[in-house]
Formats: sequence, structure tokens, C-alpha cells
Amino acid sequence: MISALAPNGSVYGSQPEKAGEIVRTVDEIGPSRLQNNHFVVHISEGENAKERTNHRISIVRYLSDLNVNNAQEGYAKVDIYDKAVENMLGGISNDGLKLGTMILSGDTMVYTSDGTLNQLSPEESKPFTSRAPNHTAGNNQIMRMNWNGQPYLISSTINTVTGWTVIHYIPVAQITDTFLSNTLNYVFISILALIAALALAFFFHRYFIHPILKLSGSMKIVDSEHLAHTVIQSNREDEIGRLINSYNAMIYRIKTSRESEITASSLQKKAELKMLQSQINPHFLYNTLNAIHSISELHRMDHISTMTKSLSSIYRYNIKYGDVVTVGKELEQVEHYIQIQQIRFFNKFQVEYNIDDDVLDCKIIKFLIQPIIENSFYHGLEPKGGTGVLRLTIKRRRQFLYISVYDNGIGIPEEKLTELRAMLKQDEYTLVEDLDRNFGMRNVHARIKHFYGASCWMNVISEEQAGTTIMMHIPFNKEVSTHENFSSR
Repeated sequence: MISALAPNGSVYGSQPEKAGEIVRTVDEIGPSRLQNNHFVVHISEGENAKERTNHRISIVRYLSDLNVNNAQEGYAKVDIYDKAVENMLGGISNDGLKLGTMILSGDTMVYTSDGTLNQLSPEESKPFTSRAPNHTAGNNQIMRMNWNGQPYLISSTINTVTGWTVIHYIPVAQITDTFLSNTLNYVFISILALIAALALAFFFHRYFIHPILKLSGSMKIVDSEHLAHTVIQSNREDEIGRLINSYNAMIYRIKTSRESEITASSLQKKAELKMLQSQINPHFLYNTLNAIHSISELHRMDHISTMTKSLSSIYRYNIKYGDVVTVGKELEQVEHYIQIQQIRFFNKFQVEYNIDDDVLDCKIIKFLIQPIIENSFYHGLEPKGGTGVLRLTIKRRRQFLYISVYDNGIGIPEEKLTELRAMLKQDEYTLVEDLDRNFGMRNVHARIKHFYGASCWMNVISEEQAGTTIMMHIPFNKEVSTHENFSSR
């Protein structure tokens, strides 16, 4: 509150109802004291016994009007209540701590943040006032004292303007309790942080590190060439899941490649063994057949002569030529085989050829057609009995060679036909694992797949008691060299 006492005796104030108190305050201080000081800080008598809300400090200044003869006197007063002092000094007694602040003017207590201390008698407040520092203004002192059986830490300093002593005090137990409380809080937070770190580490290990370690261990097993238990099960869709799926796909390809390699190696060994077995004294057998043919001609046994000559040609074709021959050369051996069968069945079967001239130079694998012709005789025409028709068709269709063998024999039962068609869908490695069943068909189909690739095919169309047609579709690869004429078709 601000109030003023004019030279004419008039009183003015921010609170008119209390402005008149300036007169009493000036009287208590004394005009001479006010004239001799820049300003005077005053606590009205009896203020220590008042309620905390009304306790105030008064700052009074002497005023003189130099423009008036016989200068008249005036006074200005500023009242500061405890609440304003708390705002300036930071009284914190209401925040749960026991930290307090007091202000002493000499031995008189001007202010305390704990309102109860304002009501203490000088004897009761003597432990505080007696500790007022005896040092230069502005310096700070820290000391320890006991009051009401409780130790306190006190920090005091002297204000350079007012000359008042400002004392901050706090019970030592409060410091100890706060320290223990904060320490327990830090320990608790540290334990929670440690648990959170361990949980996070466990999560990262389980979700990231463990799958990678498992993948690394599986790779080490693969390095030792053990592929039996190297597939890792994972339903993840992130980068690690894609890495595991790629690894599983790679292992599958390696297994498939190894199995194919093992199968191919086994087939190669079997083929080499059969080749070695078939080469046992081949010239002796060939010369024996020629001897039989000569004796048959000598004794005019035409059928025996024709059969031995055809068989000798087929045998020579088998051991002399490579794996790839022309269609014309293959047809010569087909003719030799049909001559043998016609003698055997007394020419009961009619053989028809439907072959384009421009396919005779086309290169095909050896014994591609003869096994199918043989299959038609033994499984179609012979069981039928009576006469029959065999038709061989070879045509060029754009960049492919179309081969068809038809017979009007007994046909193939539906169950057997389904089995054959399923067999024709197998790869070449599966086909050769069981050559005892349908040897001719399996052999030809396996060699087509192995030599020409998966794009080439073989198919069977049959109806019971109506006949069977076997078709092949292979690339057309024409040979430049001159072919031997096939004119007897």
C-alpha cells in the first residue's frame, strides 16, 4: 500500500481507509530521524503480535518542497505485506518441505515464512537471533544449531541496502529424509531402467539376434554338406523373414540339384555298364548273323536270309552310328524291323508311310521311332489277330518335327491309358527309375526330355478295339550333308 502526507496535512493513499496510518508511523519514527536518513524501514509497534495476513513492513521517506518559502515538510510511505516478501524471497513453507526464511532487523524479527515464529517471544527466538552473522554485508555464512531438540542448518547474509539479516533455515532431518527419498527413487528408477533394458535386450535377442544366429548355425551345417535338417521354419514377413525364405529356397534348390546330380550319376553308371555289356564281342555276333544269312541264301531259305540280313543291319546300326542320325537312316532300320515282323506274321499287316521328302535330312536321336513301331506290333496288332494296318507319319510343322505311329489294334484300356499319360508327365529322372514297366515308351520319352528339353512332348491317343496313335513333337534340325535315299516306303 502507498500513502503520502502532504505539507498542508492532507493524506493520500492507494487505500484511503488505511492512508491515515502514515501519521502514526511518522510519529513513531520521529521527524528528525526521517530528515537525517535517505529512507527509514519501520515496523509498527505491536506488529509481531498481529495475524500473519496483516503483518507488514513500512518504508518511509522525508519529502521537502523547495519552491515554497519556509520549506514545508511531507512524507511518503510504502507498506509491504508478508505475502509480497514471500514472493520476493521465495518462501516455500507450503510445498511440503520445512525450509524457512526469516528477516531480522537487529534483534527484531521483521519477517518469517513460518507465521508461527512471528508470535515467538524474544527469548524463544533468541537461538535464531543470537546466530545473526557478525560479518560484512553481502557475505554468506552457513552454520548448524539445535532448536527445540532438533538440529537445523542455517544460512545467513546481511542485505546491503536495508542492513537486515536474511536467514534461511532447514531441519537436518529434512535434508537426510530428502536424500534418502531421492536415493530410493534413483535406485527404483535404476532398477526399472535395468529391467526395461533387459526386457528390450531379450526382445531384440529373440526377435532379431536369435533368428540370425539360427540361420548362421544352419549355414555352418550346410558347409559340412549335411542338408537333411537345414530348413528353418518362419512366418515372418520382414527383412529377416525374407532372408530366411530366400535361404530355404536356396537349400531346396541345392537339394534338388544334388538329387538330380546323384540320379544323373547313377544313370550314367548304369548306362556305362550296359554299354560295356553290349560291347562284349560285338563283331562275333555280327559275323555270326552274316554267316547265317549266307547259309540261308545257299540253301535258298529266303525268309531266314531276309530276317538275318535285317537283324544284322539293325545290329550294325546300333553299334556303328552315334546318338544322332538322320530321319532317312532311322527309317532304313524301321524297314528292316518291319520286314522281320512281316515274315513272322505272314504279311498279315499292311504298313503305310506318310513322310515328307524334306524331313529325311532332319537329325533325330537314334532308335526314336523303332521302339514305338515295336510297341504297336506287340501291344496292338498281334493281340488283335487277323489283318491290321500300321501307319507311320512324319511331317514338318514350322520349326518342329511331327511324328505319328497309328495302328488299328485292340487299343489301350482306360485305366492303362491314364497310367501312361501320367507317366508321360514325369521328368526324365523319374522315368528311368522304373524301366521294367512300359520300357519302350519310358525309354523314348525319357530320351526326348533329356535330349530336347521340357518343351518337347510325347502323347498317346487310344480307344479300346479302335486303335492307338502315339505322337511325338521335337525340334526340326536339318542336316546339310547328303542323305541316303529312302525309296521303298
